[in-house]
Amino acid sequence: MFRGTTLIGVVVLLSVAARAPAQQNLPVTDEAYKKLQADFAEAYNRKDAATMAAFFSENGIRVTPNGIFHGREAIQRDMQKAIDLGIHDYSVQRTVSRAEGNLLFNAGEWKAKIGDQQFRGYYSALVTGEHGQLKIVEETVNVAAPAR
Repeated sequence: MFRGTTLIGVVVLLSVAARAPAQQNLPVTDEAYKKLQADFAEAYNRKDAATMAAFFSENGIRVTPNGIFHGREAIQRDMQKAIDLGIHDYSVQRTVSRAEGNLLFNAGEWKAKIGDQQFRGYYSALVTGEHGQLKIVEETVNVAAPAR
């Protein structure tokens, strides 16, 4: 009986110990997120779809008016289509942010141009830490209706 209880205790301790480094590996802070947003916008404006997609987790999901894209490869293809439209001067302004466990929830407004025409919309994103870096787990983006 003592042997079985000891084995159960060791398994519980190992599972807790295995989770501890993962939690320490989550740099989900406001400053880290500001850097992620700035670096993402910089990649967008340099027309670097591969770098933009790398900000997403391997199984990240991006929901846009054009569809739902699952995984970095699909996200990169969708980002490249946006770049091919000639989108430039991309910027983002976060208006809501809160931590939920190991996730950071953010929402705000984005702006960009195609030629001289200004477009804007709203986004929400769930961000977590993955291998010591922030990664977008899920992002939803829309395009706002033109002002009347």
